[in-house]
Amino acid sequence: MTASLSSNVPLTPHQASPVSFSGRGGEFLKMLVTGSLYQIPTFGFYRFWLITKLRRHLWANTRVEGESFEYTGTAKELLIGFLIALAILAPLYIAIFAVSFLLEEQAAFASIPLFLVLYVLAHFGSYRARKYRATRTVFRGVRFWMKGSGWAYAFRAVLWDFANLSTLGLSLPWAMASLERYRMRHTYFGNVQGDFSGTGWTLFKHGWWLWALSWIALGGSIALSFHLAETFPEHEKTYAGIGPFIAFLLLALLWPLVMAIFTRWHIDGLRFGDAVVSSRLRTGTFYGLFFKVIFSSIGYAVAFSVVFAIGAVVVGLFFQEALAEVQAGEWTGGAMVVATLGAIAYLVFLLGFGIIQRYFFGRGLWAAIANTTSVSNLRSLDEALAAGRKTGGMGEGLADALDFNVGI
Repeated sequence: MTASLSSNVPLTPHQASPVSFSGRGGEFLKMLVTGSLYQIPTFGFYRFWLITKLRRHLWANTRVEGESFEYTGTAKELLIGFLIALAILAPLYIAIFAVSFLLEEQAAFASIPLFLVLYVLAHFGSYRARKYRATRTVFRGVRFWMKGSGWAYAFRAVLWDFANLSTLGLSLPWAMASLERYRMRHTYFGNVQGDFSGTGWTLFKHGWWLWALSWIALGGSIALSFHLAETFPEHEKTYAGIGPFIAFLLLALLWPLVMAIFTRWHIDGLRFGDAVVSSRLRTGTFYGLFFKVIFSSIGYAVAFSVVFAIGAVVVGLFFQEALAEVQAGEWTGGAMVVATLGAIAYLVFLLGFGIIQRYFFGRGLWAAIANTTSVSNLRSLDEALAAGRKTGGMGEGLADALDFNVGI
């Protein structure tokens, strides 16, 4: 959708305004590849600049009625937040190491309280990370922002996790609805409060059979493993893994369907004042992205293996002595060069999978969601007044330090 098409057509107050995404895949992929490679010489610290560039690209190319969103966060904020989070977490990690070293056999039990602290901090960090991204998002010159306590959210999340565990996941729809309602009711567009109308019962009605099917698949896989192990005792170890593998395959194939149901339900429940968000996202979109990631990853692994094999032959021809020194544990200059080349190749191999995942599940999913989303009563936000203030990036840094995925 272009600005000229949307701005020249008058909209009634209740007419749906389509959202669109116009970003070019090639431009996003170029940023991904170069930014990922820059992480090698910078020991991973360039990721803060990469994340910032990717967010600015996604935000700026997402439009409603021809008007783009703007991301105002900086890499410096993310870096400082990460360093502050490390300063907070370092004593905990040191304590876990000390307990493991000193108590040995009792280390697993003695470390439980420390791991529980990290678990609660992960929920706290996820809320603060969302708060940071909200305050760095601007539309029509008005900033989104959030209030609410990260600790209060973490407390709710922990209680719901306990309920989900106790009910074998049956309470998950109500947990998702409750937590998202808390987040949205503390989210504002200027002076307009957000809300979430989705209910746990609605999500349950759409996905209960997936919950049941998942447990049937898990139970069936365990029964199959026991049956094969008893039938073929001489191959017990071999057949023991067949059941779990089949269950994993079935659950993996169901994952896109689960995500499609959840995403539509989530988007359809978003509200800002009288503005209502709705989604036309199809399940096939998720399966398309899912298989693109799978086949792209396989293709990349094969191509990398071929290039690596050729490179290994070349290194073997020109660095025979250095290879022998590496095998003998003699770290001379040539051996260090060979070892460095091997380490770089390994990092490039891992980064490639990250690029594929971010391109399809980051940009691809973002574009698919944007192009199938519309906002009704958008005119009700015309009178929104600027309010709120920026929050620090420590929460996002905490989530990053805990390796807690909060998205692009």
